Amino acid sequence: MMDKILNPFTQALLESPWGQEIFKQGLEQGRQEVVRRIIQRQIQHRFGEVPEAVEANLQRLNREQLETVGEMLIDGDSLEELMAAFPPVTDN
Repeated sequence: MMDKILNPFTQALLESPWGQEIFKQGLEQGRQEVVRRIIQRQIQHRFGEVPEAVEANLQRLNREQLETVGEMLIDGDSLEELMAAFPPVTDN
């Protein structure tokens, strides 16, 4: 059904290795953004308003690191303790 909607150029792009890589990157970015939003909501629910510094730190983390922060939310007693345990910056 989808191939009837897409023009031939778009179809060829999506079927190419380059197009597939772009598609995979887009999916990963979407997943990462969903995890980030969930973590922000959990922080807000547990500790109140999310400070800009925390939001900035969340923006720099990859999905795996965000998941680690989510696990730390279970045991952390304060927002300061959570921030102190944020993973270091990586290129991922």
